[in-house]
Amino acid sequence: MRFWRNQEIEEIAMQRLAEFQRDSDRPISLPIPIDLIAEKVLSLDFLWEPIDELPGERILGGLLPERRLIVLNEKHKDVFAKKPGLERSTKGHEMGHWDLFIDKASLDHSMLFQVDDDGPFAYRNSPAGDVAIIRMLWANEEGRELLRKMHARADEPDEARAVNRYAAALSMPAELVREEATKIDRTQWPSLYQLKDKFEVTISALVVRLEQLNLLYVDEHKRLYESRDAATGQGTFGF
Repeated sequence: MRFWRNQEIEEIAMQRLAEFQRDSDRPISLPIPIDLIAEKVLSLDFLWEPIDELPGERILGGLLPERRLIVLNEKHKDVFAKKPGLERSTKGHEMGHWDLFIDKASLDHSMLFQVDDDGPFAYRNSPAGDVAIIRMLWANEEGRELLRKMHARADEPDEARAVNRYAAALSMPAELVREEATKIDRTQWPSLYQLKDKFEVTISALVVRLEQLNLLYVDEHKRLYESRDAATGQGTFGF
């Protein structure tokens, strides 16, 4: 599997945004047009279909590489409806699979991911075909711990971390986030909720992105600071 460093992922996402801007002859504005980037830049389409799940799984989407198709799980339309921004994050996640890990020269092969009982990759059935997914056990402590580690890791050669970083960099470009974040009081949750609405992402995705860019730090009591340095500097005396 290809090892992607965070900076490389950021640069690829910026390149895709630049390609869209050049081809559409219009500046990038908020919210980022994820669907159009998928269609116009990556030549991917979207389809709603039910995706099979094992006990304890919640699969929001998957990828059919041979058909250049992102499948969104029809079973969870209510989840997408209740959590604005989740659909865009799921699309960005699958776009990351395609852009970072799919060998475009091997699209005629039926199995593009290495699958084993203990690994993170699996296939699940849908009417459109076998959908490639990353296993995510949402219903137990193991799944919650995996999510926490995915958010906290720096450069590690795992696909889940890489595609999540890609989705964040695409929907929340670093320069636009910095520009918008400096306009608000980042120590107040209502301000963050207004910012997440502007980017049309979930509040959890926004918080992770701000922390990645050192524009926010949330302590164990959910107190907000403008950066980790601001948090660690509390309680010290200036001279």
